[in-house]
Amino acid sequence: MYKNEDVYLKIINSIYLVLSRTAGTVPFGSSYLLEEITRGVGESILKEYGKQFVPESNKPVDICAAYLKTISHLHFLEKGVAHLEEEGESVLVTMNLEDCYYQEFCQGVENERLLFYCPRLGAMQSVLKSVLGVEYSSEVKIDRKSQICSGRILPVKHRLRTELVKRSGDSLEIAGERAVLFAKEVYATLLAAVKEYAPFILEKVLFDTGYRSSLAVAREAKRYYSTPEESLRVCFEEMKSCGLGRIELVTLDSEIGHAVIRCCNSFEVSAAEGMELYRSPRVSCDLLRGKLSACLTVILGYPIICEEMQCASVEGDYCEFHAYPEEEHVRL
Repeated sequence: MYKNEDVYLKIINSIYLVLSRTAGTVPFGSSYLLEEITRGVGESILKEYGKQFVPESNKPVDICAAYLKTISHLHFLEKGVAHLEEEGESVLVTMNLEDCYYQEFCQGVENERLLFYCPRLGAMQSVLKSVLGVEYSSEVKIDRKSQICSGRILPVKHRLRTELVKRSGDSLEIAGERAVLFAKEVYATLLAAVKEYAPFILEKVLFDTGYRSSLAVAREAKRYYSTPEESLRVCFEEMKSCGLGRIELVTLDSEIGHAVIRCCNSFEVSAAEGMELYRSPRVSCDLLRGKLSACLTVILGYPIICEEMQCASVEGDYCEFHAYPEEEHVRL
């Protein structure tokens, strides 16, 4: 027969597993939502038992150690189970998986390939933010052979705009700005209207719309990340979160401005199905072409133009874009 503690742990692990499943289906900010839930536990404990929380210093590692000491008095975690180590502004956390109350949750997430944030590390993230006023995130690697869990708590460079989605009264906001959701049919109807009244400007309107709408995101990514690859990854994650498709950087030569980019499940291909917008065969992802051109232009620091060389609306499983400096593109 199960002990009361075993039943409680079973329930807690099941709750976290269901939360991971559910968060993965949320269209905006699913990772951020799950992270906020895990951090909320730490905030609640700190609020309730803050008087026992006395860090030796404002070093992140000492703050995390003081938190673990606090919860060990509450029998949430045995002393000595977690090993903390300082690495710059980050805190390395090593644990034996067999000693962790959340091992069933971790195993379930791994088996089902779900989103994952460690409740232990999430709690320490919230404590660091409370003391230092700095946003932290975490990452975890589990070695099944040694049964060792290695985590890292690190300062957040940048949050995706599409993670910061919330409802405010009757409005929807993304990163504090008013937003609205449109179904595919609305977008398709807009394209049809432009074609009917001004067919010759359709391609230019879509390209320019994509270009202008991506400038702010690209500038923000460039400000927070040190390499073009990292900055582009953030931009592509934003586009994916918005439902435009899964975008992958195949090759990039930042010195000469050449790049090959692929997009799987392009929204524009889906929206154009059944519509005679272009002469067939013809590429159709002009909005995305503009977005990619803007991102590369801002991040590389000089004008870049993307052309769609292969589109899934014609053949294949993905759309492929080739990027060149504007001057070289004119010569081509």
